[in-house]
Amino acid sequence: MEIKQVRLRALGSRIQTSYNKLLTPEDQLNLAAKPQMPLFQINYYLKQVLTRKQLVTVQFNDFDHGGQAAMTGYFNQRGHITFFTSLDQKLIHLVTANAIRYIELA
Repeated sequence: MEIKQVRLRALGSRIQTSYNKLLTPEDQLNLAAKPQMPLFQINYYLKQVLTRKQLVTVQFNDFDHGGQAAMTGYFNQRGHITFFTSLDQKLIHLVTANAIRYIELA
């Protein structure tokens, strides 16, 4: 009985180690929720990023699922519409200031 418990613990630790290896440090960083930036600060950063065309990492508020998603890419503006294009160009996100949780330079 004791041998089975030892084997079960060893199996559990191997599974945990394998799972941790699957997640890269960047992926783990994306899961951590950043603090909500004030609206005036978000607007200020958006203006700077739009004029300078800088690569940024943005964490959006996920209103549907209660989580946050961090993505790296560029902001663009056409008229009064602001949108975010991910670095791999697989996602284009229409942006409102209240949908942004955190902005930082990539």
